[in-house]
Amino acid sequence: MHTPSGILNEPLKRSRIHICSHTVGWISLTTMIIAGSTTAAFAKQLTGYFSPLSMLFLSEVMMLLFAVLSFGFFPIVKKILKLKPILFLPLVTAGVMNGILAPLFWFWGLERTFAVNSQLFGMAEMLFLVLFGTLFAHQAFRRSHGIGAFIMILGLVVVAFQGFTQTFSIASGDIAIMAACFFFAIGGTLLGATLKHVEPQIIIFIRSSCAVAFFFILSPFIAHPFITEARTFPIVLISVLLSYGLISRFLLIFSYYESIERLPISTVSILSSLNVAGAILFAHLYLGEAVAWYHVVGVVFILAGATVVQWSSIHKLEERFVHFVKAHHRQQM
Repeated sequence: MHTPSGILNEPLKRSRIHICSHTVGWISLTTMIIAGSTTAAFAKQLTGYFSPLSMLFLSEVMMLLFAVLSFGFFPIVKKILKLKPILFLPLVTAGVMNGILAPLFWFWGLERTFAVNSQLFGMAEMLFLVLFGTLFAHQAFRRSHGIGAFIMILGLVVVAFQGFTQTFSIASGDIAIMAACFFFAIGGTLLGATLKHVEPQIIIFIRSSCAVAFFFILSPFIAHPFITEARTFPIVLISVLLSYGLISRFLLIFSYYESIERLPISTVSILSSLNVAGAILFAHLYLGEAVAWYHVVGVVFILAGATVVQWSSIHKLEERFVHFVKAHHRQQM
């Protein structure tokens, strides 16, 4: 039976849960931005020694290992067995998109372009996510999202035309990066639309398992020099390989799934562009890649567009916090 005090406390409890969920979402989004700043530089260094298929296998094996060590193999399997059968098809589909197709295109493109370019043209994922989130995931498309996306597109155009000093040209690696963004966006939309209540470690486990299975199924039918690549890999770069697996892969993807579970897909996709500035700086300091003036201008446009969306989202979050404080104050009275 519901008591009067319980009925009065119920709105306060819901407000606390709502604010806590948003807090976790914003913390996850910040972690994703920081971890994402290291991805291109570490991967670019590793693609000098491993083929795209080898990079796919190594990155997903490491992510699978970190997931098992963090959450335990049997607890993850038990949770998978408890899932509703209707969830397995979208889980596997998202695993194929985000764990096989998108990474293969991304590694192939990264071999043929600069880490700086891979980050800037990788912003195409934001456009696809906003589009798919609006069309298929019933995410609200606010005017601030449209304005922010338009400003970011201007930044990409500046980079593509090299500050309008050259005719439009795009390398095959840049096209592959954008193709990877397309598949990443499909998987991300599936996760946000149908798999919101599935825990991230389950998604990571199934995604990585799909990639590893694909590698072993495909390997007998192609001439693949993975063993040779592993034998000639410099020992001094082991730390880079581990950093890529732990920070650039596991931490990045885990925080990504946490953020899209608690925040709108369009907000996550646009604000994730903030890692562009960090990634370009990291690539310049770590790899010594040149940063031209039009790269800086492009980043400024991208950050300006993200600020438009961020201001709108923060304002809404502040309104919820004020509502919570008022409700708490009334309950105390």
